[in-house]
Amino acid sequence: MRGDPGPPSIPAGGRHGLPPRRLAGVPRPRAGPVLPPQTRDPTPDGPAQPPPHAAAQRFVGMCVEILNGYRPAAHLRRVTHPKHCSAVTDQLIRRTVRVRMPPSHAARQGHLVRVRRMLVNEPLPGVAELVAVLEQGPAVWAMAVRLERTARPSSSPGPPTWLCTLVQVV
Repeated sequence: MRGDPGPPSIPAGGRHGLPPRRLAGVPRPRAGPVLPPQTRDPTPDGPAQPPPHAAAQRFVGMCVEILNGYRPAAHLRRVTHPKHCSAVTDQLIRRTVRVRMPPSHAARQGHLVRVRRMLVNEPLPGVAELVAVLEQGPAVWAMAVRLERTARPSSSPGPPTWLCTLVQVV
């Protein structure tokens, strides 16, 4: 008697040597290493400050969710400076919809807004500038964002936070 040979092996290229199929609407993973978030060196006046990259990813992700209709635009108030909230919302919603985005039925056909690429730079301590290249089907456009690290209001104690002060859709 022979022993059980075990489950059949699948070639490295997928079944039958073909690459695995992608699910519709699921973004492809980006190549490159995944780096853990880093914190800055402690400043003389307090603990380590959070890097702007995490705040930038959170803000752009929120904008994409708003453009795809999964989140209301009012959620931008939490991450936007109170003086600039209306201008930021106007740039994101009105200009993007008017200039670049196809009709809303395109989103239902699988053409969701996605981040193609994002670059973050901190030209001055406490100021972060980023550019995000967004795409929706064949349409591609850029969004420039400025984030500033500000102290939290006295009503919500905690470490400083990054707030958006400017959005330009190009």
